[in-house]
Amino acid sequence: MNVSQIINMVMKVIMRKAINSGINAGINGASKMGNRRKQAKGEVDEYGQPIGQDGRPQPGNKMSQEQVRQARKAARVANRVGKM
Repeated sequence: MNVSQIINMVMKVIMRKAINSGINAGINGASKMGNRRKQAKGEVDEYGQPIGQDGRPQPGNKMSQEQVRQARKAARVANRVGKM
């Protein structure tokens, strides 16, 4: 074995360890993110809708028909103002 082959072997071992530790850290971080996203009790947005820590409304919380009408009306008004 010459010196370049030995250096290549050592570099492969070092790179493999570095890449594997980075992958493990990323997977551990992603698995912990699921625990952080769980909703705290009583946490609501400015419209009274329950939200998770990521800021998105939780599924299954449907708006009433009156709220849907108001939202559509507001969208139409905003669209008209945007065209002017």
